[in-house]
Amino acid sequence: MSAAAEILTESSFPVSISLQTVVKVKESNDSSWKEVADVVTVSSSGAGFNLKRECNVGHLVSLMLPLPAHQRSYDHEKELYRVWGLVQHCHEIVGEEEAGFHVGVAFIGKNAPDSYRSDPSQNYRICGMSDNGLWKVQESIAPFKTRKDMRFWKSIDLYLALVESDKSSLTGEKTVTENISQSGAAVISSLDVNVGDRVKFISEAYDFSGLAVVCNRQIGGDLRTRLHLQFVENKFPIESINFEHPEAAEN
Repeated sequence: MSAAAEILTESSFPVSISLQTVVKVKESNDSSWKEVADVVTVSSSGAGFNLKRECNVGHLVSLMLPLPAHQRSYDHEKELYRVWGLVQHCHEIVGEEEAGFHVGVAFIGKNAPDSYRSDPSQNYRICGMSDNGLWKVQESIAPFKTRKDMRFWKSIDLYLALVESDKSSLTGEKTVTENISQSGAAVISSLDVNVGDRVKFISEAYDFSGLAVVCNRQIGGDLRTRLHLQFVENKFPIESINFEHPEAAEN
């Protein structure tokens, strides 16, 4: 059966829902804070919420929220779902009456890595997916830097598929990139996804297929939605684009 013909279950869809989460952030062994935040969107893979304080991309935060049982990977019977999230983006809220930040996190599981206990300021990056559908992380040597790799402003035809937590079903669309690098891409998409969701990026022209995490979602001036993706399993063969169109690059 083709990916387009597969059926997506309810647990994988991000939903706008009226709920709050307690966000706990530990900046060092001696400094921490917590805040009750309004959840904007949530799925089994991640959540987006608004905070009054800024969070660093690449840091871990602890969440406690009344997530519906069908969107949990464990503790289905408990009133509150305790889960760690890796900050994927943090943008200042513009044009709102109350100042703050919109934060997107990818869920990594019930427990933080051992290295977090010794150094809460440790940076992490996604390195794969666990059997329960949550993200795996590993220590990152350097803090997160925007545009680490050269981007190429090239429209590439691709098939983008949303992956379920049980990895057995897909739903997707044919679309194009707005720009791309070896580690990620900005993709025009109408898929209903949230930060932290898993997608499969398939390009027949460049013989590439790889898992990616949604790091951000933005609506452009043309009212089309862009998904900002980070490749997890494989690196895109950017040398092919460089050979064809070296003038289309931007650092």
